[in-house]
Amino acid sequence: MNHQLHQSQPNRPVPAPGQMAYDPVSDRTGVVQAVHSAAELRFDHRMTGDRVAFLRPERGGIEWTADAAALRFPADGERMEKGPCDAVESAEALAERLGVPQEQ
Repeated sequence: MNHQLHQSQPNRPVPAPGQMAYDPVSDRTGVVQAVHSAAELRFDHRMTGDRVAFLRPERGGIEWTADAAALRFPADGERMEKGPCDAVESAEALAERLGVPQEQ
């Protein structure tokens, strides 16, 4: 596991494994579990960047993936966990924004 800070933009450190991160796409915070290059992964990750981060809610729960370059350290008030219903709603909102067809 790589525990170094990953630099996505000059002078902008992003959270590394073991650190809390805010994912602006899903509007959730979680602990970074790992960061891998997209080329290493054998599943359809559908990320826009070349590095994929795996995050888990701070108190446990379902892990999700995010574009590692989009992550940032949480600002005051962003360090909160959403309940399962909120996570489902966020996933539905994300799917709608990305134009992914949803089941009726």
